[in-house]
Amino acid sequence: MTRPDARHRGRRGRAPRLRFAAVLAGTALLTGYAPVVSTGSAVEQQQAAAAPTTARWSDGGATATHLAPVVAQLEVPPGPRQVLRVDLDGARFLDVPDGCMPSSTLNVRSRLSASVETLHCWVREASRTRRITLTGLVVAPAGRTVDGTVTSRAGTSSLGRRLVLPGRDLPASRLRLVSSPDFLNADVGDLRDTPARWTPRRHPNSINGDYRRALDTVLDDWQSLRPDAVLVAGDMVDGWWGTDPAESGTFGPVKTAAQRRAALKRAAATYYPQWLERFRERNLDVLTAMGDHEYGDDPWPARKGGLARSFEGAYARHLGKLPERTARTRFDGVRVSRPRGVHRTSAYAMRPRPDVQLVTLNVFDITPQRSRVRLDDQQMRWLKQVLRRAERDRVRWIVVQGHTPILWPVRTKGSSGLHYEGGRRSELWRTFKRYGVDLYLAGEVHATTASEADGVTQIAHGGAFQYGLTTALVLDFTDDFAWVSLRDYDAVRGEARNGVRLWETRPAGMPARLRVDPDPFTIGTGILLPDGDLTRQSGILQPVD
Repeated sequence: MTRPDARHRGRRGRAPRLRFAAVLAGTALLTGYAPVVSTGSAVEQQQAAAAPTTARWSDGGATATHLAPVVAQLEVPPGPRQVLRVDLDGARFLDVPDGCMPSSTLNVRSRLSASVETLHCWVREASRTRRITLTGLVVAPAGRTVDGTVTSRAGTSSLGRRLVLPGRDLPASRLRLVSSPDFLNADVGDLRDTPARWTPRRHPNSINGDYRRALDTVLDDWQSLRPDAVLVAGDMVDGWWGTDPAESGTFGPVKTAAQRRAALKRAAATYYPQWLERFRERNLDVLTAMGDHEYGDDPWPARKGGLARSFEGAYARHLGKLPERTARTRFDGVRVSRPRGVHRTSAYAMRPRPDVQLVTLNVFDITPQRSRVRLDDQQMRWLKQVLRRAERDRVRWIVVQGHTPILWPVRTKGSSGLHYEGGRRSELWRTFKRYGVDLYLAGEVHATTASEADGVTQIAHGGAFQYGLTTALVLDFTDDFAWVSLRDYDAVRGEARNGVRLWETRPAGMPARLRVDPDPFTIGTGILLPDGDLTRQSGILQPVD
């Protein structure tokens, strides 16, 4: 994709079209994943005998080059759907191949192991031979060998050993970000010794051993990635605060406006600090945006709309100063810019590196009289000032996060589907186009979609933790490109035998049983260029049909 705006091309220049090998070199290494041993699914373990799948290197020669791509070809015989397992020795996969059925929000299909050395490829039923191309990156040092094995219904075959020759250096990662909107999208916290007026006799707690272990699994994995920051574009909590449909009295009475504000503050002081402490104890700097659940969840009738300023005040009290703390602890000397007006505590901009501009937006304009998904005028003026400075300073990368998608359609799961008013025609998207925003990160929809328009890439992803939909987008920025990979976690949820659920202000509560598999995996990859073009997309990051 090219930029239509000549002024933009003049500002930052067209990104050089790097040679294929140069773009790919080192991308898999930048993820830094620890090796994971996959046991395979029941489908994989129960495959019956069939005609063999043939495998061979298709880029020729008895040698390979260190930190250069290698290409292999699989020929899968006709037959019913099956799952192939491909293990590389001395190389790592660069993408999920096109011939492999991609994973979806709830169905784990084709995937890469966390080490990026194993591919589980779901192959569709077909009446003729299917050819699948595999692309890997050689990581074995010079003098060693690279090989691969393919396990199918008929057994295991080898790609063949190739001697590794000296090659190029690995491109350096300048900045690593992890993005996970809608984490947790639930009120998970221990109600003991908090401002809550809770007793065990009244109702269950808001956390148990299952949730503690599941949170540890995901957050420990993020800690192992050693990101410079974690971005959470809204819906950290469930936020049905200032209400009490079940008349539990946990946060006090809610009959008057003053009582509702007091109950809201007690709930925020219960859940926000525990949410934040989970990041702090792992030394993870987190940068958040407000979502609809930080405003009590949509819709907003007048009574709830009247609490909007109280919701913003609660967010500001517990999470509003996170950018400044991050600048002091992680990014020495980083300046944080904020707009004037009602959103001065929930919108901000900073440069974690001189060539990377991060912007967090509050996309909600809520009063007792109205509720809109749009930027207020003061925030829009401030955003344009931030982006003009980035243009003046010839910043190479511009990344913006906000809670709702702007481009539509996108995949959704268990979401009301809020999206930004006006979409691609909105002033906000036209501002992104004018000033060369590269990437917009959104949540809300609990599913994953990568979209492109006007030289800007939007990735909507994330999920509701209690339903096992959490994903983490890992972004590694180098001088010439950013390696993008979507990390997923296999989760199983269920109800307690006695039917009791974890407690939230929302009457339905949360399923009491939740288990997250300790072995994460990758279900989509891509390469973002400095002109906003997301290329080499694979798996779930492929464009929506």
